[in-house]
Amino acid sequence: MRGPWRAAVALALHIGFFALPIAVVLGLLAIALFTFRYSPGSGVEAALAAVVVAALFAVGLRAVLRPRQRFRGVPVERGEHKALWELVDSVCAAADAPDFDEVRITSEPAVAVREDSVLLGLRPRSRCLEIGLPLLAALNVSELRAVLAQEVGLLSAERGLAPAAERIAGSVQHALRELPSGPTKWLFGGYARMYAATAGEFPQGRFLADAVAARTAGKRPAITALRKAVAIKIGWREYSDEYLSMASAVSRTPDVLLGFKSFMEHPARRPQLSELVKQKISDEQPPADGRPSAQQRVAALKRVKAKEQQVDEQPAFSLLHDPRSSVPAIEDELLVEGLGPRIPWPELARLAGAEQVAGQTAQLSAAVAQSGLPIDPTIGGVLAAIHHGDGRNLVNPVLNPGLDPDRVEQAAVDTLTELLGAAVVDALICARRAHHELNWGGKSVVRLANGRLLDPDRLVRPAVCDPRLVPGLHRALVDLGVPLNHSRPPAADPEPVLAGIISPVRCSGGTYDLLVTDRGLLLLPSAVSTVRRLAAGALGWLSQAEREKLRELAQEPIEEARQRPGAQWADTRDIAAARLEQRSGNWSLRVELYLDEYAVSEVAEAGAEADEDGVAELELRSCPDAMEHGDPYGGIGELMGARLSVSGEDAAE
Repeated sequence: MRGPWRAAVALALHIGFFALPIAVVLGLLAIALFTFRYSPGSGVEAALAAVVVAALFAVGLRAVLRPRQRFRGVPVERGEHKALWELVDSVCAAADAPDFDEVRITSEPAVAVREDSVLLGLRPRSRCLEIGLPLLAALNVSELRAVLAQEVGLLSAERGLAPAAERIAGSVQHALRELPSGPTKWLFGGYARMYAATAGEFPQGRFLADAVAARTAGKRPAITALRKAVAIKIGWREYSDEYLSMASAVSRTPDVLLGFKSFMEHPARRPQLSELVKQKISDEQPPADGRPSAQQRVAALKRVKAKEQQVDEQPAFSLLHDPRSSVPAIEDELLVEGLGPRIPWPELARLAGAEQVAGQTAQLSAAVAQSGLPIDPTIGGVLAAIHHGDGRNLVNPVLNPGLDPDRVEQAAVDTLTELLGAAVVDALICARRAHHELNWGGKSVVRLANGRLLDPDRLVRPAVCDPRLVPGLHRALVDLGVPLNHSRPPAADPEPVLAGIISPVRCSGGTYDLLVTDRGLLLLPSAVSTVRRLAAGALGWLSQAEREKLRELAQEPIEEARQRPGAQWADTRDIAAARLEQRSGNWSLRVELYLDEYAVSEVAEAGAEADEDGVAELELRSCPDAMEHGDPYGGIGELMGARLSVSGEDAAE
């Protein structure tokens, strides 16, 4: 079954979803009235049955209909941003699609159409067009017109009943995600699967929308916009990781939109992104649900017959009223609210670079302190230790204990090179002989006071690899004016970062909530009874309450949670080995710990006692009624690394 017939059958099925309960209740009432004429007692019983069934249906429908589609982002008022609204209205008219009630700017690198509806999508209540800020930064007006048409075209009246069927499918899936576990979700999940199988996908709708884009904006902008949309998604991810992270590090607010525009247009970035886009499009396989791939859409667009339109090369953000003031206001509300005062990107790069090398210098001092070597934590002291062959021992405390033994040597060289190079740059910055310089083509570079660039890795690595070259490095640092007595106070141990929670697990006859972090395993005595957990599996509201408790626990700082009565902590620095056994859906994790006088773990109450060699074993077992939050099993793998061995039925998987 294809095309409009499939959409019509899906709509009929959805109407039947609401009509069937009404018909059942009316049928029971009719039976009650008919029975009452001959047997009043039986008629009353039938009427009571009808009331009970009606109440059950009402409770279930209320739970299903309660979730509503929430629009995201910052609203764009029609009266203030007329040019953007005129563009949206013209696209709707060209696509023969209904107008939008709201336009919003979001932080997502995409355009999305959202509809708030009644009766799970049967009738739309309001429509919102969400436009990603990254698109406004990286596209011109014609390309933005094409991107909007490619989404708005899916609502075109030319598609008949398909838009309504797709709207219902989205509403049904949204309601299913929002429902708590329980009988209602189980029953509604069956209907959701039935509707999805009936409605299926309407791949021709995407081709029709692309054709609308070609007619509205021109074939070339439509194809360019399709490819650029892929590049923007890739670029936004890299931009966030490499540049927006600097703003968080120093609590300052940069110009996000203009920064992303500079990032995308940098000569070094363009060819990189172009290659990534080509590879992604060529490697993309058509989705199993029948939707066309980007490659298929580009090929179809090339066959579309459409008039070439005049290309508007103005940046898309020029459609906003007074971008100089409106864009920063949107960014403050959308992305970087509360970060701190606004500063230019070059100044942000200086501050973030100085903050980073200062932190790495403090890490080097902490490594020196923890190594136990009788050396001074200054640059000169570290150089002396390397010259005497103690470089590996110097950084051993800060290496990942879960590293593969074959990689430890190289990791020690890389870590010492990075930390010592950062200390050199930090010393030069403190002496006002260098600063970090913004580079949209890659990482920030170090610029010396004389205008030359400094590559700390190239300067330091040869001596770290070959201690005989340390005297030459010493002379080079003196020539650069590096204060060799420079150091920072040792950095405190980093705060553990939570990966996930398993609640509960069994340990030494008791039940605990297991919190998996990047620094160790935390066991907290579980206060929830077995009866309550079993009930949570059947009662949706109780299951929701238990999951809410896990979310609250995940928000609590790990160091505060460690202070709870009965809390047990297995530190990664004390873990010698771990073994995960999986069998018939259950698992057990045995962790061997060094509990000598240097140990920082606290696991006595969990039944882990050291033998004569100072080694103790901590055993954790799964519970069949356990709940999970986050990715605890992935966190265990990351924490243990090469120390973890897996056995049992699922080991091969």
